[in-house]
Amino acid sequence: MAVYPTDVLIYEKGSARWEEGALPVEAEVLLTLNGQDLVGLMCTPTLLEELALGFLYNEGLINGVEDVASVRVCGSRRYVDVWLHRDVEIPTLHTLTSGCGGGTTFEDLREARPPLESTLTVTPAQVVHLMRRLQDAAVLYRQVRGLHTSALAAGEDLLCVAEDVGRHNTVDKLTGCCLRQGCPLGDRILLTTGRVSSEMLVKAARMGTPVVISLSSPTSLSLSLARQWNITLIGYARGDRFRVYAGAQRIADLRNALQSEAE
Repeated sequence: MAVYPTDVLIYEKGSARWEEGALPVEAEVLLTLNGQDLVGLMCTPTLLEELALGFLYNEGLINGVEDVASVRVCGSRRYVDVWLHRDVEIPTLHTLTSGCGGGTTFEDLREARPPLESTLTVTPAQVVHLMRRLQDAAVLYRQVRGLHTSALAAGEDLLCVAEDVGRHNTVDKLTGCCLRQGCPLGDRILLTTGRVSSEMLVKAARMGTPVVISLSSPTSLSLSLARQWNITLIGYARGDRFRVYAGAQRIADLRNALQSEAE
């Protein structure tokens, strides 16, 4: 269940009334790996198998679904039990990130990564169009608010969409959906309504997505990582405006727009 119904007292212009309302569900789901507790994920309990697979992939614990022997949700959706075809060392050191709900990563943010090599380009019109598509796809958000939405896009189309109380969870869910469907992750456009902090950039780099577009802001560390890893980072994409923080060379026609402004 992703929606929690509740009565709410509405105050407006000096009067008050009761109405039926709803809130997004936030629950802790325990991810176990090869029979050992790995991490508790604070999340919206939807697409839980995809969330587990995406988290394991983005943390570098699996390289694809071929590594996975089984994945199942159990305990009234309180556990996701994953078994691999091989033994794996369970990480003991993790970083509490700035993600809403307290995101967790086992990644060393200082790890050296080669810059992403990609010929993918986007146009300003494409950025505007895709962000409108993303907001149109936020079905649960329109019901209860309080949720983030992310999507992977190719061209003018959204390939998959995920919603969650944690913005980092939405990216893991997208990754898991693509892994299960056999859909390539690389050379896609990652769209999100949430702030792009460092762990979001780490996930984008792991997925091989060279363009990240957000309704909100990046952080200083995510900007540094985007420049280091050759990722185009766009923030505050609202209406027909957006801000380019890194990787402007991937945005077609931007040079012409700058020349027109100068003239």
